[in-house]
Amino acid sequence: MTVNLQLLRLENSGAIFADPTSDLTVRFRNTTSQKTLNGVTTKNNITEIICNNQVMVEVADGVFAKDAVSVRIRTSGSPLSENSIGLMISALATLVPTWASEHVFIGFNPTTPPVVP
Repeated sequence: MTVNLQLLRLENSGAIFADPTSDLTVRFRNTTSQKTLNGVTTKNNITEIICNNQVMVEVADGVFAKDAVSVRIRTSGSPLSENSIGLMISALATLVPTWASEHVFIGFNPTTPPVVP
C-alpha cells in the first residue's frame, strides 16, 4: 500500500511529513558541522531520515497490539562527497529485499554480503 504523505511541519533542521489518517511520519533532519580533510577545513553534512509508524500485529492467537516500528537512514560527509554517498545508498538499497528475506531486520546476520561502489 502506497501512502502519500503531507508536509506536517517545517523545523529549523528539516521537515516532517505525515499521513493524516495514521501514525506514519517521515522526518528529515539536517545538521552541519566542520571537519578537516588533509588540513583543510570543510563542512560535514549529516542527514537523517527517520520513518516511524505503528503497525498492528497479532502477538498471540487473536490478541492484537500496535507495534512501534522505526527505520532510520543516516549519512555523513562533505558536500564534495555527495555523489559517493548517493551511490553507497543506492547500492545498499538494492540489497534490502534480499536482506529482508534473510531475516536481517529481526537480528540475523546476512548471508548476502554488501556490494558498495
